Amino acid sequence: MASTATQTAKLEKWFDVEDRTEWPTLLVGNGASVNLWGDFAYPSLYERANLSAVAEAVFSDLGVTNFETVLEAIHHAHVVVEALGNSTKEIDAQYEHVRDALFGAVHDVHVGWSQFTDDRFDKIASVIQDHDAVYTTNYDVCMYWARVDAVNRITRRTVIDFFWSTGHTFDSENVEVRGRTAMYHLHGAIHLWQDDRGNNGKWTSANDGNLLSLARNYSPGSSKWPLFVSEGSSRAKLQTIGRSPYLSFCLDSLRNDHHNTVVFGHSLGEQDKHIVAALNEGDPREVAVSIYPRSTDQWIIQEKARITELLGENKVRFFDSTTHPLGDPSLTIQKSPSQV
Repeated sequence: MASTATQTAKLEKWFDVEDRTEWPTLLVGNGASVNLWGDFAYPSLYERANLSAVAEAVFSDLGVTNFETVLEAIHHAHVVVEALGNSTKEIDAQYEHVRDALFGAVHDVHVGWSQFTDDRFDKIASVIQDHDAVYTTNYDVCMYWARVDAVNRITRRTVIDFFWSTGHTFDSENVEVRGRTAMYHLHGAIHLWQDDRGNNGKWTSANDGNLLSLARNYSPGSSKWPLFVSEGSSRAKLQTIGRSPYLSFCLDSLRNDHHNTVVFGHSLGEQDKHIVAALNEGDPREVAVSIYPRSTDQWIIQEKARITELLGENKVRFFDSTTHPLGDPSLTIQKSPSQV
């Protein structure tokens, strides 16, 4: 680890960082979601999901914690058994159980559409439109919702996500940005899907905030399953990313993006080595990293030293996350008494 001797606990204010440098690129992590809704701090959908012993055994046999991988494997079992002329009843029951456990876990942690206000959506949408490229590793749909809801109120720039081909699918040959803000879901998201023909797409009919309604779009015989990365290690995440044309495109885009970059709410931890490696591609640039200030001075010093070492030749600056619009305490949605 880099020496802590040259570090202090001082964090810049975001407006000072913003005023002195152009920041075309934004990388957003779970800290932004946690500031909106505290339950997003839960570390793992797999740990939260209510899985049967049979389902647990499938996860264990495959050596994964990624629901996408397990749903795909069970779907393929359905196809084989059906082709053999045998009953798929038990296989289908396990598929539906894993699918429902996944969406049950997501529903448990996700804030509802109805709990947002226009001003929250507008603040998030304004941040998105301040940048040329926005990369996010979050699976939730808060930034997507903000972009959709505020489209007629916050109109500085059009925001694209590359799902504009037939059926809201992704086409790697049709990715021209043309001066618009490009949003990249590096680890997928709950509203994205993939199928066994290698297609990636998005659902567009879940804007009522009822995320469980998406579960009905995935049946045992369907060729589609959710596209988001829930693996715990960087290596496993890379394997899932490599199988998806959209996720591969997103990570390649980050690797090829050599502009000054704001990293907000992202720990750049061990499980995201591939993100750090992408940031270190190309010529050195300025990287402004947010740190939540309500820890000890010693922790802040150690965290600054760790991240400085990780980002190698890049010029790293650190700012107080609560001074950035995405870290504004006024964005936080409070639980109602019935939710506590």
